[in-house]
Amino acid sequence: MNSKILLPLLLTGGLTSVASANGFVINEHDAAATGRGNAVTATDDSPSSIVYNPGGIAVGAGTNVEVSGTMVDASGSYTDPAGVKTDTTSSPAVLPAVFVTSRVTDMISVGVGFHLPFGLAIKWPASSPQNEVIKEQSLRTYFITPVVGVNLSKFVPGLSFGGGVDIVPATVELKRAVVFGDVVGEAHLGGSGVGVGGRVGVQFKPAFAKGLSLGAMWRSKVKIDFDGTGDFDIDPSVRGQLPPDGDIATSVTLPQSVAGGVAYRPVPELALELDAVWMGWSSFKELKIMLPGGSESVAVENYKNTVSLRVGAEYGLKAVPLSIRAGYVYDPTPIPATTVSAQLPDVDRHVVTAGGTYALTPSYGVSAAVLAVLPVERDTAPDLYMPIHKGTYGVSALVLSATFNGRFGAK
Repeated sequence: MNSKILLPLLLTGGLTSVASANGFVINEHDAAATGRGNAVTATDDSPSSIVYNPGGIAVGAGTNVEVSGTMVDASGSYTDPAGVKTDTTSSPAVLPAVFVTSRVTDMISVGVGFHLPFGLAIKWPASSPQNEVIKEQSLRTYFITPVVGVNLSKFVPGLSFGGGVDIVPATVELKRAVVFGDVVGEAHLGGSGVGVGGRVGVQFKPAFAKGLSLGAMWRSKVKIDFDGTGDFDIDPSVRGQLPPDGDIATSVTLPQSVAGGVAYRPVPELALELDAVWMGWSSFKELKIMLPGGSESVAVENYKNTVSLRVGAEYGLKAVPLSIRAGYVYDPTPIPATTVSAQLPDVDRHVVTAGGTYALTPSYGVSAAVLAVLPVERDTAPDLYMPIHKGTYGVSALVLSATFNGRFGAK
């Protein structure tokens, strides 16, 4: 019983994969990037390059500021073997992001960013057949990332690189039903922790190949040790069969990633880019939790590594100061069909995007983007034992993003 109650505590994020990223990663932090399917590893030199490739922060002149807001409206579903379908009741989530970069010398730029790349939440109705697995769950990871960039164009034209440190406070909360026959109670678990990681990136626009841009980035693992409390409310007649209220602890390692991109401008107005992103999910093999009283619980997860593909296009109109964008993402799930559940009803995603940027002045602009995760369903494995709840899971989502950017002090 201890395992069934506590294992879901840090299967982090519920329906967190609803944007254009697999597992419980979120990539939507800048409307300009979102509009072209986040295929920006080779070209992004805006402040959001802190996220997508810190090698780009050394390119822009002056002091640059971006403030973004992204609304994610996601829906999930579970259809049991009898054909009864249950939909999530999650509310739309709003994710903020702020990035600032500044050129301090001809070669050196510095910056700092704030974004939430792992998280969101999921909520199922009280009538869900899996309410003993999950009723509500949320995860928040707050990445604070100071970075430094170096522009080496005076030595190797078109070459720049950058890197930084990720400081990651995080919180997690879970509510789920506890059922003993006709007696129903609730487990309420929560915890917090802090992790540290890093990232490096490089961009190269070779002088010998006009219109070509290359980029690569690596982001490290981030291990977060969570400490928290568990509270169990149920009829006193069965309370002794549950763990005592008290302290709980576990750790989660957010996976490392490697991104590579190549972009080309056949004409100055048009940019085309193809990116590939590898995520090291295989490090998430099991979830081990220390329970009140010193006992331990272990759950096998066996996530698999994934490679996502992103294609993006951007065209700058000549008649008005407007750029328009479109993109496509294929994003496979890392979760085996033997462990998929209502806690993370993940699927292979096909994502389409569109957006644009309007320059209000030479120094200020606004961007907007829309992203749609096309409805996809997935059956559980035919294995006799795993997962416990057989059936079909579905995911779809609509993401709206807006960004304001300003540049100051540039000649």
